[in-house]
Amino acid sequence: MSDLPLSHQMYAVADFKDYETERSLTAELSDATNVITSVVRSTPFDPPGHMHNVVLDLDLPATLLPSSTPGHFHLFIERPMTWETYLNLIDAMVAAGLVEPGYRDASVTRGHTAVRLPWIKK
Repeated sequence: MSDLPLSHQMYAVADFKDYETERSLTAELSDATNVITSVVRSTPFDPPGHMHNVVLDLDLPATLLPSSTPGHFHLFIERPMTWETYLNLIDAMVAAGLVEPGYRDASVTRGHTAVRLPWIKK
């Protein structure tokens, strides 16, 4: 249980037969908990459920590789789409603070996104 990708999340016990069932969230990870949620544990200054981390169920191949900058990564998702649709996704990620605006702008100028290969250092 210690190999979780996020360390400040809330957990729950889910009934996988019924996605609509309300879940009680807990900060305690136990043998009974079976899902990690997007909800970040709140501080005494935040209302419960105030902040969320990206936790997605992708029904397609995806890979996350470390970049040459420690703590930075490159995400690859196998889902072909038009450039226009892709830009909508990138714009939403910029608005959410997940992608730098300068990266988006340079990609628009080039007509594609690009990242260094894992073994190429800055």
